[in-house]
Amino acid sequence: MRNVKDLLGKLLWLGLLFLSCHMPAQAQSCSSNDNLRTCNLGGTHNLNYQSNTKEIAFTLRSRSSFGGRAYTYYAELAPLSGNTFTLTADNGDTLDIAFTLDPSNSDAQSLTLNNLAGPFNGSSNDTNAALLVEIDNTKTPSSNQYTGSFQLTLEQYFLVFVTGSETVDFDIVLEVEPNIVIRNLGDIDLSNSGISFGQAIEGQEDFCIGGIGFDRYTVNLSSGNGSTGGSGISPYALKGAAEHMVYSVSFSDDLNGSNAKNPNNQGDIPGSFVRQSNEACISDNARVTISVAPSDWEQAGEPLYTDVLTVTVSSQ
Repeated sequence: MRNVKDLLGKLLWLGLLFLSCHMPAQAQSCSSNDNLRTCNLGGTHNLNYQSNTKEIAFTLRSRSSFGGRAYTYYAELAPLSGNTFTLTADNGDTLDIAFTLDPSNSDAQSLTLNNLAGPFNGSSNDTNAALLVEIDNTKTPSSNQYTGSFQLTLEQYFLVFVTGSETVDFDIVLEVEPNIVIRNLGDIDLSNSGISFGQAIEGQEDFCIGGIGFDRYTVNLSSGNGSTGGSGISPYALKGAAEHMVYSVSFSDDLNGSNAKNPNNQGDIPGSFVRQSNEACISDNARVTISVAPSDWEQAGEPLYTDVLTVTVSSQ
């Protein structure tokens, strides 16, 4: 029995050793110049638009080829296509961006097109560094993803002569989390006060549709008492204590009703609409109009009818 226990103990120990030996170390991707190089800068970097900090972390070293002592360097950044620092979406929308090189052993400096920034302090060993990316926040993104390709060139100088150079290409993928908002949507009070027989009862509500990360949106209007959102026979209906009153509804993406559209039997407004506002939705830009035909309200036998109209907006 002792030998069996010893054997089991050895097998268990060997199994644990096998697992620990196969834990992978994090790989580094370094440029080829041994004395002037970056690690983990080349390749694709995913950034989040909504994040407060947008940076590409990597390591950098600059040393002399004679003795390996720290050697100052300069840096220049350029787009691989075009002549501006921009990110482009599939729909053609662009976002302007700016870069700052921030080595941990030197002061941060902005990188501008066709200009060398520096000098930066060198280092004999790989030192932490970052490219800080700033997005122009005066423009609301109309897509959920923007991309761009860039090239960073590092150079060492002796007087006016380049003694060392390294170039690294990298891509940026900026992810924008789509968000859509509806603001200022309130109740609509309908009344036949002042309405003559033969006239429709109408009411309207102005509100704002806005958001980020999309260009167009669709609208669905559903009635809690109608077939579009409930179990009623008509698509839209007001409910009293014992009877219903049919009504119609339209949607317009402006405040003058010039583009008003009626929904289909499922409550979908035909087509799509251009997003006009960001998430702040400072001013109204859409309107819902309710109408009760004379033939319906003139037959009303009760004093009060209500419905819950749900406005659903979906990004495209």
